[in-house]
Amino acid sequence: MTSLFLRKRQKGFTLIELMITVAVVGILTSVAYPSYLQHIARSRRTEAQTTLLAAAQWMERFYSENYRYDQNSAGTAVTDSTLFASRFTTSPPPGQGSAAYNIAVTVTSGVRDTYVITATRVTGSVVDNDACGDLTIDQLGRRSIDGSTWSSSKYASKAAAITACWK
Repeated sequence: MTSLFLRKRQKGFTLIELMITVAVVGILTSVAYPSYLQHIARSRRTEAQTTLLAAAQWMERFYSENYRYDQNSAGTAVTDSTLFASRFTTSPPPGQGSAAYNIAVTVTSGVRDTYVITATRVTGSVVDNDACGDLTIDQLGRRSIDGSTWSSSKYASKAAAITACWK
């Protein structure tokens, strides 16, 4: 009877084989997941840049119709929810996924009308820890990063961050 028992091989995985597999999957995940998050953040940043450029084009069309950036000929401010904010509030736009950036325009009236459109990262989103920070564009088309929101541990200077993040 003992020889009959020895002839039958049990099939399956041992606990050690299972633990090795779990360890390999854990190592692969620890390498791949951060790379995946960086890829998603980069694609969301590109989408926000596209939205900023579209918003800047909208502002220039607004200026060509009204000869000023701050309000239209009826006196409605560009920051009113019926004008700029009805078109550009978040990136991606509502209904196309969860917001990664909030888009806002700041208009300064005076001798020279100016504006700055800012894409501010949404707290808790995939871009919350993006090294590029909050993106801006102004009436002259200058692309920049808002304040010191960029990562000084990744980029040596703000100019280096702007070059890397706006490419």
